[in-house]
Amino acid sequence: MISVQASVSKGWLNHEGGFVFDERYYTDPLHRMEQDLACHEFVKARFPDYPVYNMEDNLVQAEYVAANQLLVGAIQPNMIIAAALGSDFVFAPDKDSDVAGYPLAQIASADELPAPEELLERPVLHELTAQVERARAEHPELRVIPPFFWDTSGRATIHGIVTTSMKFIGPDVFMLMMDSPELVHAIHKWIADVYTVAIGHFSRIGGLPATSIHVGECAGTMLSQDMYAEFVTPYLSQLGREFGALRLHSCGNADHVMDAICAVENLAVIDTGSNTSLAGIRRRMGADFEINTFPPVEALLKDAAESDIAAWLETVLADNAGGPLKLAYHLEADYNQANCVYIHEELARRGIVPLGRRY
Repeated sequence: MISVQASVSKGWLNHEGGFVFDERYYTDPLHRMEQDLACHEFVKARFPDYPVYNMEDNLVQAEYVAANQLLVGAIQPNMIIAAALGSDFVFAPDKDSDVAGYPLAQIASADELPAPEELLERPVLHELTAQVERARAEHPELRVIPPFFWDTSGRATIHGIVTTSMKFIGPDVFMLMMDSPELVHAIHKWIADVYTVAIGHFSRIGGLPATSIHVGECAGTMLSQDMYAEFVTPYLSQLGREFGALRLHSCGNADHVMDAICAVENLAVIDTGSNTSLAGIRRRMGADFEINTFPPVEALLKDAAESDIAAWLETVLADNAGGPLKLAYHLEADYNQANCVYIHEELARRGIVPLGRRY
């Protein structure tokens, strides 16, 4: 009922192994595959006994990673759409990529939004389409994973509704919720439609049926319960109805918006930030509902004591009350590696999760 999966950041890989994540890494799938394989071997050599992998934080499922998979357009989803709207990619050798500016910063009317299908013809998405089709034609020996997917499971991946609108508009989106709520509703509905169209398109041309959806609503905890219920829950429910099963991620403590989260239709997994009450989720969703969570940063930093991570683990196991639980962390260059390892060793000592890797 309990599992653990960890990943390493690009910052850690650069600091520890000298790996560089330049523009070619993101835009040349074969080059990325070659470098990722080197990263895999480096991480495996460093952590031979623990399920720590080179993978995108919290988006990949180790049990669905194929040795021959080729990631095309493996870029954070809201960045792909932002680039289609006119933002420029920003690549850094030692950290995750990003985009510059807010492409909808000056929006005054929903009439300014392009039709979701039209975005597929914009240069960025048009090129990603060509890359998928070319890779499938020229490399039948490889399992091509199209944009908005990260492994062979068919779980599509997007950013959340307000997380995406904030990426497109900037922090002013929160003022718009008060000054022009009807505009924000229209934008949020459009965002859900855009993601649905993009996922459907790449699912078809990539030959990978969409089986569920992961939604990274990272900024959702910045809202009040009422604002989350008004501006986020309805559009997450739209996605839940469309894809059948929804895994919803939040950053930080989400206790204050948990009722609005649990109201999402077809909610299958809550992937909650550190210090959110697992006992509270259990009370709302029941003993058989799957929860994913990760340690607080304070317990992972270099100056954190072992007692910090031990106390967190004890609380999580008690509050989970024996239900389905997945623990995860994303190793950064300034983390205390011993505290990360403690999670694996302590769970193995208790006979809960054996040591070992999937690949």
